[in-house]
Amino acid sequence: MIFYFSGTGNSKHVAQKLGTLLNTKTQNIADYYTEVTSLKNFSIGVDQDDYLGFVSPVHCWGVSKTMLRFLKKTKINYQGKKVFCIFVCGDNCGKALEMFSKALKHKSGLEINFYCSVQMPNNYIVMKGFGTDSDELATQKLKTAEEELPKIADAISNNKVYNHYVIGTYPFLKGRIVYPLFMKFTLSDKKFFAENSCNGCGLCEKTCPEKNISLKNNRPTWLGHCVKCLACIHRCPQKAIQYGDITQNMGRYYFH
Repeated sequence: MIFYFSGTGNSKHVAQKLGTLLNTKTQNIADYYTEVTSLKNFSIGVDQDDYLGFVSPVHCWGVSKTMLRFLKKTKINYQGKKVFCIFVCGDNCGKALEMFSKALKHKSGLEINFYCSVQMPNNYIVMKGFGTDSDELATQKLKTAEEELPKIADAISNNKVYNHYVIGTYPFLKGRIVYPLFMKFTLSDKKFFAENSCNGCGLCEKTCPEKNISLKNNRPTWLGHCVKCLACIHRCPQKAIQYGDITQNMGRYYFH
């Protein structure tokens, strides 16, 4: 079983590709949450003869809020020996491995015995200084990922060494200072809005993994528990969803 969370489709693709290669099922962790504001702890059992894997998107050089919440609230009962985590990042991972391992160990008593990172196209466009990759770079990242995923699956299934985890520069600064500030101060959805080009198709409401969007008078309304996965803004076919005055001239990206 491979558990994953995905906003724009990068982590979903990695999880499903590995699931096919390893002949194991995949599960979107967002599917467990029917009432996001009243989550309770729960347990999940995974057969000891199966894999236990995670595909975790990296947000601001750390673990995404949804995945971290899942690890902290979920007791995973697993007696097998194959525990792995693939970190999906635009460039590098910072302290994501350390955060993930600590949360998994604390709640479920499990330790990761295989990990690596996979670069996929950048999608963080709601802060100045960031943006999507060029078409050329995005294509190259996708090509490289497709080449590496079979190698990763082979390393997992045959206990081979696969040394590829990109920490990046200044991991302590990013992981211990920038990431906590990101989690505390930047996850508000108050700056999201839909321009007049919005046609009320409702795709944003359907694709929001946190069920944080409701259509009122055929226009999206954000409900206050956003995790900044940016599924809504990137999936909008009209490019009508914006974030303050930052995204009007930004590109859009999602994995088709």
